[in-house]
Amino acid sequence: MSSPLLLAVDDEVGVRESLKMVFCKEYRLLEAASVDAAMHQVQEEKPHVVLLDILLPKTEGLEILRQIKTIHPGCEVIILTGVNSQQLAAKAMDFGAFDFISKPFDIAVLRHKVKKALENLAQKAQSQH
Repeated sequence: MSSPLLLAVDDEVGVRESLKMVFCKEYRLLEAASVDAAMHQVQEEKPHVVLLDILLPKTEGLEILRQIKTIHPGCEVIILTGVNSQQLAAKAMDFGAFDFISKPFDIAVLRHKVKKALENLAQKAQSQH
């Protein structure tokens, strides 16, 4: 079985590079710098986990989350944001986000959240059989 597929969606190249360095040994990682690129990757590649910057240019972050969950309801979405807002976190969870982490993120915490998201997907798959 191939390793899980993650999609990093962030308009900042530095953030995407950091995520690549953190996850490249354990997972396959796709990148998207824009909403259009992210939607294409979600539709074509069906990632297991999407690491989504909630504040992308020209769009409302929660709308992106809603679109991702519509196109590929089987993926887990972890919201990344520089805005530490409990209200935004609660809304993101209502829209189907798996979890929420503030930037700058703690690498160990982010790794743990991705692992938990993948475990959650595995549990869902087992319960369907």
